[in-house]
Amino acid sequence: MIIVSNNEIHDFGMGYLTGVLESLDNYLIPIHTAIENSSAWEVENYCDHGEYLIGVGFCVIQKYLFDVLQDLEIDPGLARDLGPKSSNDVAVARLIHSAANYWKHAPELHIWLQDLQPKSQKTIDEVLHTRSFAHYPLSDLLADLCCENSLLLVNCLPYLVEWRKAVYDYIEKMYNQRFKTVS
Repeated sequence: MIIVSNNEIHDFGMGYLTGVLESLDNYLIPIHTAIENSSAWEVENYCDHGEYLIGVGFCVIQKYLFDVLQDLEIDPGLARDLGPKSSNDVAVARLIHSAANYWKHAPELHIWLQDLQPKSQKTIDEVLHTRSFAHYPLSDLLADLCCENSLLLVNCLPYLVEWRKAVYDYIEKMYNQRFKTVS
């Protein structure tokens, strides 16, 4: 739930999201350590587990994106293009949305790889984030978003705060333009 008063945003959903991402990160941290200390034969299992948890995290973040937009008059596609951009100049909200969709639909995407619809191919291309291929695309994308920081989901939170502000600024700008035209 988001309440806006006196140009201040009170976002209760951000607290819920933070708790879930911190919980997932508590599972990711030992996986990172295990990967560093494992033989080549053991690494794949740890990477698969990490990829799964990161996918869950992106889905939880995607729900947050939709929660923010719930009662706003804005096209979700337009909203996903607002806010911070990645190092490759792609909107972070768009990348997260695509990552969540990729994780949810990956099994069916791989089954019908030759017959992908343009929308599905776009999702894969966005998740790859200019790579031509990746064994663990969600982990790679999270690494891109984390930059120099640890590979943790909570490192996406500042992007979300900035995105939310950009959405509300856009809504206010559209409202003010509409109001000026009416008066």
